[in-house]
Amino acid sequence: MGYNLSRMDDGEELTCNRPLWDFLLDSARAKGWQPTGTYKIDEESGDEDPTWDSRDYHSNSGQGVMGSDVESMVSALKLFDQEESPKGEEKEIISGFIRWAVLDGEFPGFEIY
Repeated sequence: MGYNLSRMDDGEELTCNRPLWDFLLDSARAKGWQPTGTYKIDEESGDEDPTWDSRDYHSNSGQGVMGSDVESMVSALKLFDQEESPKGEEKEIISGFIRWAVLDGEFPGFEIY
């Protein structure tokens, strides 16, 4: 299963497979990221879906990740990069996500498809 992450402000996408997404999430958690949770907007009402499982970062159901959560994740990934000194593909994955997640110094958040 693959993931298309769509940045909120401009719709720019980042695509990765399940192992890469898991690597990003696990690396961030290893350095202190505490996920604040995702949210899902009900397509019919336009309101936040109260039945949505906010712990879901994996179903690629169009759930949103708030900018503050992304900011915390990026901070943890920067720490992981600095302390663990990943090489090769792991380094590229982390660097690529960080470059994509930050737009003009801001953290717009993203949706997971």
